[in-house]
Amino acid sequence: MSDHKRIVHFGIGAFHRGHQAYYLQKLNEQLPEPERWYYTSINLRAETSEIPRTLKKQNGVYHFKRIAPNGEAEYIRIESIDHIEDASSDLSSVARVFSCKNVKALTITVTEGGYYLNDNDALNSDHAEIQHDIDVIRHAIGQPKTLYGYLAVALLARQKLADGAITVATCDNLRNNGNRLENAFKQFVLLTGNDILLNWISDNVTFPCSMVDRITPVPPTNNLVDDVLKATGVSDACPIMGEDFEQWVIQDTFATEFPPLESVGVTFTQNVHAYEEAKIRILNGAHFLLSYVGALRGYVTYDQNVRDPELFEWLREYHQNEVIPTIYDRPFDMEDYRSTILSRFGNAYIADSIERIAMDSISKFPQFVLPTVRLNLERGYIPDAATKLIAHWFAFLSLFVQKRFSFNYKDSYLNVAENWIAQSDPIAAFINDPDIWQGLNQRFPLYGEKLAEEIRLTLESYQERYP
Repeated sequence: MSDHKRIVHFGIGAFHRGHQAYYLQKLNEQLPEPERWYYTSINLRAETSEIPRTLKKQNGVYHFKRIAPNGEAEYIRIESIDHIEDASSDLSSVARVFSCKNVKALTITVTEGGYYLNDNDALNSDHAEIQHDIDVIRHAIGQPKTLYGYLAVALLARQKLADGAITVATCDNLRNNGNRLENAFKQFVLLTGNDILLNWISDNVTFPCSMVDRITPVPPTNNLVDDVLKATGVSDACPIMGEDFEQWVIQDTFATEFPPLESVGVTFTQNVHAYEEAKIRILNGAHFLLSYVGALRGYVTYDQNVRDPELFEWLREYHQNEVIPTIYDRPFDMEDYRSTILSRFGNAYIADSIERIAMDSISKFPQFVLPTVRLNLERGYIPDAATKLIAHWFAFLSLFVQKRFSFNYKDSYLNVAENWIAQSDPIAAFINDPDIWQGLNQRFPLYGEKLAEEIRLTLESYQERYP
C-alpha cells in the first residue's frame, strides 16, 4: 500500500466502485498528490472473487460510464482504489490492512438481510451463520461468514495500535443504519466474550449514519467493455456504468480524520434521518413496489414501468397522495425531488433490470413501504395506490412460489413466503405475519380486509396469464 491516508471498503461491488470510490476520485482530482486519499477494497465472499481478481490485474484502475437520461455519457477513469485484497481466500489480509496506521475509516455496503436483525431490531444471535462467527472469533479459528465476523477480525487488529481510532460508515438503504450496526455489532462482540474489545470499541470507534444514492445496474459486460474501448481506446475488463445522479449524506461523527468530501458534494450533517426518510420512501419504496407489477407484465427493465401509462399514474398517486404528505421533516423540495426521481426511473440508457430491483423483497418491505402505509392509516387516509401495489407484490410472490410464474428471483427469506402459500389461507397468513406488518393490521383490521380483497382481485386478474 502507498503511504497515503486511506479508507477500507468491505466488498468490491458495482455500487462501491460507482459511489464511494467515485467520490474519492473526484476529491483526489482537487488535491495535490501528497494529500490524496485512497481505498483499500477487500472482497469477503468466494462467489464474488472474479471481479477483485480482474481488477487487481489492472492495478485497481477501471472506467465508469456515467449516463444522463438523454443518453449523453462520459467515461471516467477511476484510480482511487490502489490496493485490493481477497479475504475469502486469505483472512490474514484483514488484520494486515487494519494494522496500518494510515487507515482512518471503513465503509460498508450491506443488504437489509446482511444485518441479521430480528423483529426487535436486535442481533439474531440464533442464526446459524451468526453462531458460526461467534465461534470463529471466540476461538480465533476458521473463516467468518458475516459482516460481524470480518468486522471483529478488523477491530481486533486495530485495537493493537496505539492510535487505532477508526470510523465505520455504513453506506446502504437501512434506516438509522449506523446506530443499528453499532448496536448489533456490540451485541455480537459481547457474545464472543471479549469485554476488552467491547470497551475499546466504545472509546475508539464511531458508526455514523449515512444515506447514499446512485443507480449502478449490472449491464451486459461485453457491451460495456466495447463501449469503453471505443470511447477511450483502453481495454478494460471490469468497467461499470451508472446514472449521472449521485448523493451521499453522512453524519459528521468521525473517530479521526475523514476525507474532506464536502468539497465534492457530500453532505456532512447531524440530521441524516430527514434525508434518508425522503429517499427511502420516495425512491426505494416506489422502486420496490412498481418492480413486481412490471415483472408480472413481462417488462425487463425499470424504464418500461415508467412508460406504462397506468403504472405511471399509480406511481404519481403513491408519491403525491401517500408518501409526500406523510414526510414531515423536509430537507429539500419534495416535488422537485420526485420529478428528479421520475427522470432517473425513466432513463432507458441505464436499463436497470427489474430482476435486480425485485430481489430480497421480504426484508425490504418493512423498511421501504410499511412506514408509508402506517402513517397514512394514522392520519385516517386509506393508501389506495400502496394497496394496489402491495397486492401485486403478494401476487408476484404467490405465483413464483407456486411455479406458475418464471422469474430469476433471489431472496434469502423466501421461506417466509413459502410458508404463507403453504397455509390453507395464504392471504390471511400474509396479512397476519407479525414480522411483515409489525402489528399494523391488528391496529387497523378494516385495512387488512381491504388489502385482502385487493389481493384476491389481483390474483384473479392474472389467472389467465399464469394458470
